[in-house]
Amino acid sequence: MAEKVSNQSLLTWFLQRFSGLFLAFFLFTHINVHHFLHREGLIDFAEVNARLTGSLWWKLYYLLFVPFCVFHAMNGIWAILADYRPSGGFTSTTKLLFWIVGLIMVAIGAMTLINLFAAGV
Repeated sequence: MAEKVSNQSLLTWFLQRFSGLFLAFFLFTHINVHHFLHREGLIDFAEVNARLTGSLWWKLYYLLFVPFCVFHAMNGIWAILADYRPSGGFTSTTKLLFWIVGLIMVAIGAMTLINLFAAGV
């Protein structure tokens, strides 16, 4: 028997794929810049700091990376739990907990990045 798919389920399915594509781009870029294009082999704070203070692109890169990563992880864990068809009370509580934890993680990541950006000024 086919189940009706809600708009929210379709949206989260789409956003999971969309965030996964961005994370693949972020990972490819990170590996190329930090591991293949770096000639000396060692990366220190001064080099990362110079990159962050010298380019709006890198600031945007890291500010997008954190929420995409958190969303992808939280939504993936939720998808695994949803496969077990939890009860309504568990579903509501778990979703709220995931939102709270996700927002805290994004806030910590953003504060860390903002402090890194400010350290180079």
